[in-house]
Amino acid sequence: MEEYDVLIIGGGPSGTALAQYLKNEEIDTLIIEKGMPFRDKVCAGGLPVVIEKILPSNLRNFERNVYEKISIDYRSAYSISAKAEKPFLYGVMRPKFDQFLREGINVHYSEKFINYEEENNSIIVHTDKAKYSCKFLIGADGVGSLVSLQSGLGKKKRFIVAEEKEVTEKAKDKNTLNVFLGYNFLGYGWTLPKDGFVSSGSGALKGHFQKGIVNKFNRGSALIKVFPISLWDGVETLAKGRVAVVGEAGNLVDPFTAAGIYPAILSSMLLSEVIDKNLKLNSADLTHYNELLEDKLYGEFRYAHTLSSMFFPFLSLTNRAILQTRFINYLLELAQSGYLSYEKIFNRVENTKRIPVKIAFALVKIFIR
Repeated sequence: MEEYDVLIIGGGPSGTALAQYLKNEEIDTLIIEKGMPFRDKVCAGGLPVVIEKILPSNLRNFERNVYEKISIDYRSAYSISAKAEKPFLYGVMRPKFDQFLREGINVHYSEKFINYEEENNSIIVHTDKAKYSCKFLIGADGVGSLVSLQSGLGKKKRFIVAEEKEVTEKAKDKNTLNVFLGYNFLGYGWTLPKDGFVSSGSGALKGHFQKGIVNKFNRGSALIKVFPISLWDGVETLAKGRVAVVGEAGNLVDPFTAAGIYPAILSSMLLSEVIDKNLKLNSADLTHYNELLEDKLYGEFRYAHTLSSMFFPFLSLTNRAILQTRFINYLLELAQSGYLSYEKIFNRVENTKRIPVKIAFALVKIFIR
């Protein structure tokens, strides 16, 4: 039976980033990945520019497309665009990005996690190929996380259903992020041009999703892939004892944009600090990870959740009031500086003089109470 300090289930951005952080601290780590290298992964692949500040220094030179311009369309009836002075968003092809993050770390591919059991001083992990012993078990296995299910950590409550297709074509403007509003209720659409491809997609809260809306934004012939996303919907316990979950396995997905890569990597960075401290102190309690998430992430998620409750349901009322050049330029300014601060957006919206937005904001505050 092989023994490790840390066993990670899942080789996506959260699992691989965690392994990279732990490798830098010389912590013996293994990733169990059910897929193959360069596995197909359905994902828009948008990254805030602040991602470079939290990735390990050896992983900051990743292949990317940069976006300096945004174009927003509301039901083909109203549109607005703005250009930033420098990039406000990066775009990656997920198979390439995931494989880049795996460079130099120990991964067992095509191996499926089955279950685990806790012993006095270790955890025994069973897969379809072997049995392992580890001091800490981490679930980085996404929306269908078996570690989450078996541990009771990060229970799934609120879902987006999304679709995406990647069309082989040369984009007219490869530096423009296109956003489409009003075509589906409680959701949005997008196209992100990349090197030789255009990633197009659409998503909405479960129960409101309609397959095929992506064809309104990109009529190119390509397979449409449908996938669920587990959104953050309030604080959950994501660590107890020797077990923890990161990324989408813990619902750490932006409740406004449904973006998950940045919070996945941030959560892994925070957890790596807790694991390192536990190993140095010969301790077996990862619960400080919950406190770090509260301090570094949940505050912004609460604001994002409130803004989502105001923005998407009332879009037909507020679209022209919100989609103003001055406000879009303000969003780009925030995004260029790093992570898009929902707290600052919330404060600006709360103080607006635009009547439709005031009405929507008041209704949401009543509903939340």
